[in-house]
Amino acid sequence: MAADDAFTIQYGIRQPVVNNITDYALFMGGTNVTHEVLQCYDPLRTGYGRIFMVRKPIFLDKAMPTKMNNFKHILEYGNTSIQGLGDVTVNFDSITGGYVGKAFEIPTGISDGTNTVTITMYEFSGSPIREVIHSWVNGTIDLQSGFSHYNGISSEDLPRLMANQTAEFIYVNTDVTGEEVEYACLLANAFPDQINIDAFNYTAGTHGLVEVALPFHCVKYESIQINKVAKTLINKFKLLSNSLNFYSGYNSNDENLGYSTGFGYNVETGKLDPNMAGQDTNTPIVNVNN
Repeated sequence: MAADDAFTIQYGIRQPVVNNITDYALFMGGTNVTHEVLQCYDPLRTGYGRIFMVRKPIFLDKAMPTKMNNFKHILEYGNTSIQGLGDVTVNFDSITGGYVGKAFEIPTGISDGTNTVTITMYEFSGSPIREVIHSWVNGTIDLQSGFSHYNGISSEDLPRLMANQTAEFIYVNTDVTGEEVEYACLLANAFPDQINIDAFNYTAGTHGLVEVALPFHCVKYESIQINKVAKTLINKFKLLSNSLNFYSGYNSNDENLGYSTGFGYNVETGKLDPNMAGQDTNTPIVNVNN
């Protein structure tokens, strides 16, 4: 394996397009944006995030599969914000010695700042988001008794285990094409933090839309294999990327275009005539009345 082919966290996903960046001084001594140098200025642009619920809570999938699938679809395609990814920080301990007590530090551990990821989306009429979250929390820890009843599923059919009441997500951030993975992670052991009720508070004259922020406690993992799965998901669930391919919902043979019949210009009467629909009126006609 060549040195540049080393296994890193970017292995198998987005890589720099140009590899001659060391030929240029970048910002030192001024900015050169002529063609050859400009190719090296490829700054990272984020904001193209997608999330996939790759594992649904098993007890909800058994108890209310249709509503769970609707919730999953809204979460994946209707989210407006995904926040909570934290930096990985290095922990240090000090070694102190000498007559003046001079110290130096050595790295001793790692801390991942990601423990809660918040997914924001608009609630719909009928509260499909709140309904699933309420069932999720109440089925795991009943709001009145504190027992775990899985909304009526017996313990013999489904044991009360974290594996049966948590979700897993794969979060992906792509490049500007939406096709190449820039970053990916797995969010495991995900469980909602709260049931959103505050939207139903009342203020006279206020009738706003409801945007729900759902915090999920979770554990984050990153790996080359997760990168590979993320690429598969992006390729499998492609989005419209070119507006020229937008489909209107109509086609040229559609009878529901709002007209019972067509019209054409009648060169003999000067009126719109349904009998002339689709007829050629561009060619001059010499044998007309008058």
